[in-house]
Amino acid sequence: MLSALLLLALSQGGHAAGFGAIDAPDIDAHIQYLCSPALEGRDTPSRGLDEAARYIAAQLRSYGYVPTEDSLERWKLAGLDGQPSDQPQGTNGATSVGTLLRPWERDLPEVDAEGSRLVWMKDATTSQAFALGTEFVPVPGLEGDALGELVFAGYAIASRDDGLDELAGLDLKDKIALVLEGEPPHEKKLDGHELSRAASLYTKVAKLAERGAVGVVLVSCPGEVWHDHHKAPKKKTKGEVDDTALDFRHTWASWVGQPDDEAPATKLPVVETTSGVASQLLGEDVTALRARIDASFKPVRAKAKKGQRVSVGSKSRRRRVWVDNVVATLPGADAALAKEWVVLGAHYDHIGVDQRGRIGVGADDNASGVAALLEAAEALALARPARSILICAFSGEEDGLLGSRALAKALPMPQTAIVAMLNLDMIGRGDPKEVAVIGLVQNPDLEDVLLRARKLERSGIERFVLRQGEELFQRSDHYSFHQLGVPVLFFFEGLPIEKNGDYHTWRDVPARLDWPKILHTSRIVYGTAWLLSTDPLRPPAPRG
Repeated sequence: MLSALLLLALSQGGHAAGFGAIDAPDIDAHIQYLCSPALEGRDTPSRGLDEAARYIAAQLRSYGYVPTEDSLERWKLAGLDGQPSDQPQGTNGATSVGTLLRPWERDLPEVDAEGSRLVWMKDATTSQAFALGTEFVPVPGLEGDALGELVFAGYAIASRDDGLDELAGLDLKDKIALVLEGEPPHEKKLDGHELSRAASLYTKVAKLAERGAVGVVLVSCPGEVWHDHHKAPKKKTKGEVDDTALDFRHTWASWVGQPDDEAPATKLPVVETTSGVASQLLGEDVTALRARIDASFKPVRAKAKKGQRVSVGSKSRRRRVWVDNVVATLPGADAALAKEWVVLGAHYDHIGVDQRGRIGVGADDNASGVAALLEAAEALALARPARSILICAFSGEEDGLLGSRALAKALPMPQTAIVAMLNLDMIGRGDPKEVAVIGLVQNPDLEDVLLRARKLERSGIERFVLRQGEELFQRSDHYSFHQLGVPVLFFFEGLPIEKNGDYHTWRDVPARLDWPKILHTSRIVYGTAWLLSTDPLRPPAPRG
């Protein structure tokens, strides 16, 4: 139950009203949602990224944030059809005019609908074409056309050293191989808890091509194939995550310190489909077959009805792809100062999934920063600061600050109206009483704001690491604002970055976070933003 003093503070606004709203359960809920394996690492672009954007937008709307005044113009510029909406696809309820989703564009491989198909030829006169995007998707880089009888190849693992060769004795000549994503779990064989090279789609295609296969239908196993597939979380996360939808993977994830899996010399056409469609094609329950292989660690044979064939086409092309930043505004409470802005940002994208099915869920990088950003945003909404607040969740940071650069080129307000920008990126590891703050070399006057923020309330942050880590200054989204002449601060977990051995690997999972550190950092960022949004004087422009 809220105390009488806290209720009074909430009704009146002010720093105390916001500070009391920042709590650990909400941070946990945000991170668990963003790190759901079903979001497949929030690559830019991807269906998982879209789901995450709408989740973030829904949270900000619930705090009282509204779209920028030019949001509808941005959608028209993008040429996007229909009424813009922050609602996840399939949800009910009225939609506010405008959107917190702010699109920008990049050039990437995208589905070529004319060259992509999955057709089931039941007999000489009867066929069934499956729907592109919902029942199958092509796999980029593994393209072409093929027609043949369907053969179930299990996981297509051929590893005699591990006692599992699913391709031995299998007639694949001129056949379409029906293949399960990933590999069967085993405590000791293959690579144990790690997905082995044998699980790589590239490895499977190479071995199938050697045995005469002409195409592959890959059965998606969403949310189950990831870094530790024995212990994938079973509980539902906050918000409804669709773990059955297919996704066209524009790019594959790469991991720090590990070479990428090599593409096969013979690139068979590959389309990905659901277990439901695969079961129709095979005439048997593919999910049950997978369970049998997992339980026995032995090959399981199954045959499609004789005379039936499958036609596959996989094709992509380079084209303009639209991606969303999430951008929301909180109008300032002071009529004079409301025309000035304090910007808070964090990137919500990560690097996606690799050819083995290992998912970079990006708990520290940067679900931690987004969770803290959302808590600080809620606190500011309750505090009612004098200046206006712009909250930005950026996409495309991992590909070179693409989302923040796009916003910086098309700001919703004059650049001169921005007082400062605070960025949160990787704040979930290390000493919970310490945070590194980069940017004081360029903005020395902001040190006083930081020190005052620490004295406002007991945030839990006792030490700042200052004027170090300059090698990181250009590597996160604040830099796009620095280039505009905006004072910036970059809140980071600790230095050097090499201390975090899970950086840009599939091991960056929620269980390895230092949860109090995220809470404490969110509080100190909120205090800093509060002072910047209420101080009569603005900090000077950055040096250099």
